[in-house]
Amino acid sequence: MRCLFLALVALMLTANVAVAGDVMPQIDTTRTVYYDPIDYNAVRHNLEAASRKSFLQRAVSALTQPLAQRENLHITSHVGIAYSQEVNLAFTAAATARYKSGKSVPMLSWASLSGMVSVNGFFRLQLSGTNYFGSGKDKLQYDLGGGSLPIRFWGLGYDAADSNPRTEYTRRDFNSTFRYLHQFTRNLWLGAGVNLRYGKGDKFGVNGEEYLSSGSQRVRSAFTSGISLSGIFDTRDNAHTTTRGFYLSLMGEVRPKALGNFDKTLWHIVAQADYFQPLWRGGVMAVDLYGDLWSSATPWFYWPSVGGSERMRGYYLGRYTDRKMVTAQVELRQTVYGPIGVCVWGGAGSIFDSHKNFDASKILPNAGVGLRFAVAGQTALRIDYGFGRHSQGLIINVNEAF
Repeated sequence: MRCLFLALVALMLTANVAVAGDVMPQIDTTRTVYYDPIDYNAVRHNLEAASRKSFLQRAVSALTQPLAQRENLHITSHVGIAYSQEVNLAFTAAATARYKSGKSVPMLSWASLSGMVSVNGFFRLQLSGTNYFGSGKDKLQYDLGGGSLPIRFWGLGYDAADSNPRTEYTRRDFNSTFRYLHQFTRNLWLGAGVNLRYGKGDKFGVNGEEYLSSGSQRVRSAFTSGISLSGIFDTRDNAHTTTRGFYLSLMGEVRPKALGNFDKTLWHIVAQADYFQPLWRGGVMAVDLYGDLWSSATPWFYWPSVGGSERMRGYYLGRYTDRKMVTAQVELRQTVYGPIGVCVWGGAGSIFDSHKNFDASKILPNAGVGLRFAVAGQTALRIDYGFGRHSQGLIINVNEAF
């Protein structure tokens, strides 16, 4: 009996420990709970909406960021504004492709398509680029463009620009150039090219036709083709925002009358000499000498003109125009703070119909000041205000003037 009693006590103690220390969960089998299924399509839609860019963000990205980024292709685009006396306020758009033209070519080739339209009726479309091939010692440069420009007109030559009342006409042109160059030394390139050019002047205002007749110019349009030889010597450290080095360029061209509808053979020479020298921290001196010389039989709408966005800034382009033009300018560029810089320049230029008739008393003065904004170390926006004889003007453009 005593053994049976002890066994019952031990069994009761074991049961109490099990209940206190290891209670088994009870499942309620009399109740059913329903859960909504997960809508994976809705979750994906919400995630896409949260990560989707706004219209403004997409527009900015499309205009400023690469459109394609591959191993051998990089495409960028941008839009902007420009201003000058000739075109007034203009809107610009451009797309540039940089690409490797071959595995053995170390440098990138490029092609750019740009367009510009202004509030005064000016428009222009341009395609330009450089394609390297071989081992990089050969390149093909091309530049094709055309457009229309309503422009003021004072007549032809220095005296007409000084004395005639202003009128206007519309200048229309198409110009295409292809040039092959071979690198003979590290800095020397030599080559040949062809050029197709069409020019026309129409919609003359009051006295416009008389101004042409007084200059013995009766042709209103012409198409010519040119064959040229070129040489370039270039030691610049950067082609866009240069701080040191030389740039020398010479091009000689003949336009046979058999290769166009103009009844004279034309001759054309363009020479340029630039020098860049750092002076102190952030300061650079830039010197530019330039000549554009046409033969005496050249039709008037091919003649060079003082003014524009590169040389003799501040002059109205087309007021002073003749068969030959030479200019010189010295510019001091100074970085002020971060991407902001300033510049000041002075220069002179002259137009004449023959070297025998060059007159030092008719040299045109030029001076001006400018503001620069850089992106990634290169000038991206240029604002200049130039002064000259009977003329001054604002220029808003991209890149340095030279």
